[in-house]
Amino acid sequence: MAGVFERRPMISVDAMGYGRSDDQRQSSIQTGLINVLDQAAASAGLERDSWERQGVGDGEFSVLLPHTAEGRLVGDFPRYLTAHLNRLNGDVPWENRLRLRLAIHYGTAIANVNGHSGQGPVEVARLCDSPPLRAALKESRADLAVMLSDRIFTDVVRHGHALSVAPEDFREVEVNVKEFRERAWLWIPRGRNVHSLELDLTPDEAPAPEKAEGEGSSSAKRNEPAPERSSSVHNEFHERVDATGANFGFRS
Repeated sequence: MAGVFERRPMISVDAMGYGRSDDQRQSSIQTGLINVLDQAAASAGLERDSWERQGVGDGEFSVLLPHTAEGRLVGDFPRYLTAHLNRLNGDVPWENRLRLRLAIHYGTAIANVNGHSGQGPVEVARLCDSPPLRAALKESRADLAVMLSDRIFTDVVRHGHALSVAPEDFREVEVNVKEFRERAWLWIPRGRNVHSLELDLTPDEAPAPEKAEGEGSSSAKRNEPAPERSSSVHNEFHERVDATGANFGFRS
């Protein structure tokens, strides 16, 4: 029913390099993505058939049932997803490996006429698309990088409900994407220690900062010609003056 308000676990998954792939490679990415998600969910004991899934070609957004075992979702599911990715990729060339970003969140989801609305879907999408998660996948050269929202990290990991992971496995980062500003937690399930990564969060094509009108660099200002100085004279008389035949002048 449209408009039903619930708080639900949710995930967002995105494949790296989809846009620059040719048609055959894109088809392979889509098939591989669905297969590894199905396999990882089954291995973790999660009911993937009950997930409310929205495919987007190179990724998936899914809302899970309220009674989902969040410890399995947060700890076991990413580990099995990594294992199935490694099996799928095998020894294929690096540029052809299926590599994924995964974000996990718990928040408001409203079933609506064209998918889900509410802050939850927006927030998990921002986490999945965030510069820290992108940088972690790139720098680690792993097949999977994971981002947890602060709420699910606190509720599930920090309080010991995900037995296969520990709080120290995660790295705290700040996510700043569009209107979204939150603390979140990075994890590389198998690969380099996430704390050792030197995360370059600079966008590839960062736009130059806009300058206010008339603003310039100090060197430019030094080379600008000095503005012409205008002169003015002001005479003030307190009594009537007879200036018949007088010649007034001034010297600078």
